[in-house]
Amino acid sequence: MLLKTTRLILRPQIPADAAPLFDILSDPAAMRFWSRPPMTELAVANEVVREQQAAMAAGLCRYWTILENRQAIGSIDLSLIRDGSAELGFLLRPDRWDQGFASEAVGTVITYALGPLDLKRLAAAVQAENRAAARVLEKNGFSQVQQRAVTLPGGDSRVVGFYLLKR
Repeated sequence: MLLKTTRLILRPQIPADAAPLFDILSDPAAMRFWSRPPMTELAVANEVVREQQAAMAAGLCRYWTILENRQAIGSIDLSLIRDGSAELGFLLRPDRWDQGFASEAVGTVITYALGPLDLKRLAAAVQAENRAAARVLEKNGFSQVQQRAVTLPGGDSRVVGFYLLKR
């Protein structure tokens, strides 16, 4: 489902999105608050996109590439879709931070999730240090329900806030 905002187009992810998404996924600033280190090879991004395409085909997830003036500036997704719930995630190029694009994209996906998808509950997790992402969620109606230390795949421990939005 193609989603549009005033400034953005959220297009369902396609395999050709791997290269522009790699530009973001390999950027240390963009990946600073993610649970994985920046990617170093395009082949890894290609594999991630292949896996995401398979998950979409199975109905488990929805991935969109965020486009501004036909240029990929990020991605947003609903994952683990089941039993009326999903988890929301988003990522933008650092040069597009602090311009309201994340809030705009998140709001549009929420409207789609609670409307046509008929989901009842959305969850999101944000590292506590990532106040900008937390503000995006809070502006869009999410409330923090828990905060605790989490061990990331690389072994580092971070404090993570868990957010919830119910219809």
